[in-house]
Amino acid sequence: MAVRVNTRISERANEWLDKKSAEMAVSKSALINMAIENYIKEMEVVHTLPSLMKELEKLGVKVE
Repeated sequence: MAVRVNTRISERANEWLDKKSAEMAVSKSALINMAIENYIKEMEVVHTLPSLMKELEKLGVKVE
């Protein structure tokens, strides 16, 4: 399910979105959604990394 979100962005960001969406042949909304989804995935990795490193150390893998 998708929800509508209205927001304001800078002219610079809008110009970048115009250019990038044309290059990629996707809507600006789709491009924004892809960027947010990627950001969420990155943050999930960042938050799980410390526990992953502890588990690796328990298995004898040296992490520096």
